Amino acid sequence: MNDIKLLGRLANQPEMKQSANGRSYAWFTIAVPRQNDRDQADFIRCVAFDKLAAAICQHCGKGRQVLCHGRLQVSTSMDNTTQQTRYHHTVVVSNTHFLHDPNRATVAA
Repeated sequence: MNDIKLLGRLANQPEMKQSANGRSYAWFTIAVPRQNDRDQADFIRCVAFDKLAAAICQHCGKGRQVLCHGRLQVSTSMDNTTQQTRYHHTVVVSNTHFLHDPNRATVAA
């Protein structure tokens, strides 16, 4: 089973792009704190498609806490300089919960 959940904060502003066949997608990186050392984090590259991509770009900015659910995708390419195979790890996000946004002021009641 290829199933992954990530809880962390956006390390940068999501980038909306469009494929050659017109499909919308957004690239973003999530900083996920390590369980045993909260001072360290893993920066995980993610991609979302279509309406989810648009929602992420509209509602999320750098620092926004998110919970993403998806699958790990590993692709390869050939490095032309060294002639070695390079591995690229990406989480293809299928569902996202928008959590704490440090850029929004909270209203005290």
